Amino acid sequence: MKRSFISFVCAAVAFGLVGATVPSPTQADDGPAQVVVGAVLPLTGEESRVGGYFKLAYELATKEINDAGGLELRAYHRRIPVKLIIYDDKTDPATSRNLYERLAVQDNVDAMLGGYSTDLVQAQTVVAQQHQIPYVGGGGAASAIYKRGFTTIFSLLASIENLAYSECDFIEAMQAQKKLPRPLKMAIVAENTSHGRDFVTGLQNRAKQKPQNYQIVMNEAFDLHGKDFTPLLEKVKAANAEAFMSDAHLDDYITMQRQYAQLGLHHQYITYGARGPEKSAREALGKNADYIIAASWWSQLIPNEAVRAFDAKWAKAYPKLNAEWYSALPYETARTLYIAMTETGSVDKAKVVATLRHIDITDTVLPGGHIHFQPDGQINAPYVVTQNLPDNRTVIVAPAGEHTGDPVLPVPAP
Repeated sequence: MKRSFISFVCAAVAFGLVGATVPSPTQADDGPAQVVVGAVLPLTGEESRVGGYFKLAYELATKEINDAGGLELRAYHRRIPVKLIIYDDKTDPATSRNLYERLAVQDNVDAMLGGYSTDLVQAQTVVAQQHQIPYVGGGGAASAIYKRGFTTIFSLLASIENLAYSECDFIEAMQAQKKLPRPLKMAIVAENTSHGRDFVTGLQNRAKQKPQNYQIVMNEAFDLHGKDFTPLLEKVKAANAEAFMSDAHLDDYITMQRQYAQLGLHHQYITYGARGPEKSAREALGKNADYIIAASWWSQLIPNEAVRAFDAKWAKAYPKLNAEWYSALPYETARTLYIAMTETGSVDKAKVVATLRHIDITDTVLPGGHIHFQPDGQINAPYVVTQNLPDNRTVIVAPAGEHTGDPVLPVPAP
């Protein structure tokens, strides 16, 4: 079923939802007093910065629904407000799983919104599947999460293998323009998680398919949340690669790139996977973040109306916080769940899952503007490839339809 976010809002106006008073949360005869939705996020611990963004995004999307009078669920012939419950897992997988169990058993949630970080999402999704509760996430992209045959799990993050392929497509375009050598000698370093392994798999697959384009001269893993990457970077230096291909979380990207610059390393192409243009990283690294390529699930620079509308909405709600992919994706995650529940017309879990399985949403903030889930529950959306440039500028360099500036390659020597 095809539904746009714009038509969803228009329907709210048509039903007289905008500006309506939220019903009192007392039990009614014609359905639940409130729709209960739960999430568990890393609000403290190593991933707390991104977890905090997820919380604000979920709250913003939920506030919009409740300000409009609640979800219009036709089975109950009335609007029903959403109660959003959020717990802190302290960036611990066991705690995350236990708290999702609490949401399922004690809070009796009607649906779940996902957390952030591969190891946390991998643990928590087990609970949603065991209790057959619809779960929509925007913070776990590793393929291992979705290859377990789970039937109630959905994700707005395209796979990390696709991230690697998106960067390879861009590299090959640059090779065709003679801006990068062919074959390109790559030094690969990736976090020791299924996220990192997917990145490596994608690069290895493309190198096998196109040996004329790629030569892998180094491939090593590193543990999350490291403090000293100097020994690893010394190996990178000795590998004499032309491209530095890293997959890292935000904190590791900042630490590694700072030490990369301190060691005087230089490559013709440098990436940290999905990381690169984040405001906190640009502020922490200064000019040492210049020329980094990233392939991300979203960019503030995407030239479409949905992105501009979200940007304005976020700036109004949180004027001191720059919109990042980890604000846009969880916002769209919550909206997708609420659209699915509205399309279903009830809180029947099996029916909501069935709606999600076939949902087709347009006019979204995602690259390509489209949400539809594959059979395994993961989306197959395109990535947007960006490059950091001097003077704190960032441009979209691929795909062609969302291009906002030309890349500077090879990376100039410092």
